[in-house]
Amino acid sequence: MVLEYSSHGFTQRFAARYTDWVMSRNTMTQEEEHRVETDSALPDHQIYGFINEIKSLENFLLDQKLYKEFKSLVIVGEYGVGKTALCKMIFNDDAVKSVYAPMIWVSMPSKETKDGEDTKISVVKRILKGLGVEDPMFFESIHEEAIHEVINNLEAGENDGETAKDKELSALLYALHLNLRWTKYLIVFDDVRDEDNWNEILQDDEEKLEKEKKWGKYLSDGFPKGSGGRVIYTTREEILATKLVVDEHEIHRLWPLSDSHSVWKIYEAMFHRNGKDPPRNDKKCIDELMNNSRGLPLAARLLADLDPVYLDDEPVAQIDYTNVLNDYNPTLEGKKPTQP
Repeated sequence: MVLEYSSHGFTQRFAARYTDWVMSRNTMTQEEEHRVETDSALPDHQIYGFINEIKSLENFLLDQKLYKEFKSLVIVGEYGVGKTALCKMIFNDDAVKSVYAPMIWVSMPSKETKDGEDTKISVVKRILKGLGVEDPMFFESIHEEAIHEVINNLEAGENDGETAKDKELSALLYALHLNLRWTKYLIVFDDVRDEDNWNEILQDDEEKLEKEKKWGKYLSDGFPKGSGGRVIYTTREEILATKLVVDEHEIHRLWPLSDSHSVWKIYEAMFHRNGKDPPRNDKKCIDELMNNSRGLPLAARLLADLDPVYLDDEPVAQIDYTNVLNDYNPTLEGKKPTQP
């Protein structure tokens, strides 16, 4: 069915509605406007166009030749390209769940992080909680013992160069190591940013081990090797991605969809979910959607939410739906994020 809209004043009404929609989403602070806490639940919308990417991740997680080795992978791509959605698909895959336990999803932006708390400490604590270590007294005792050790060292005229935060993190990494030992774990770190200070390679490095004899100095100490553990990161930052893995082939770059029909399916599915009929899917409309969304799944869904408003008492005439997309090419800047 082809939608029919009033041509009189359509552009003006659409412009006003689009402006109101954008302004209503500008309530977050500048620092956090593109960060949203995520979880491992499957997206509430259909996923299209990721067949090859899913196969690639399945191979990374289920390759029997590397069954015992620890491996990490970074998925890097721009906002709205589908990094989180892709990870959710593979995280909930039955074949993956049959192989890995425990499976932990870590949203780097989290309401659990207290003001002023070290990001690394917050992340390790959340992993431990995901493993069942939930007693607040456990974490409080580690925090207090770290402070007391530093004070006692200073009173004794000793200084090992470690702060209380260093000692607390070391103790938490030790607890993490014990809880992950001999398990085939899978941990997803979603939306890692440079500001999170989570920027170390988790593979064991012989040069690093020779240089630093003290256990718990590096994040890698908390992640046991030899049982086939896997870690997946998502990030928008290319430079950060290179800091998280050893080799270039461990970086998976996720690009906008090049298949215009997959983009249209995403767009069409949003109309159906809203109980409305989509515009006609002729080549011109599909091409216009592709140009305006740039192949970003999130952009296609947002465009579907911007269906026009028309008045019942106005004369109705068929218009080319591509006018809607020609008038506006909305960028993603300034919009409240959803889980991509």
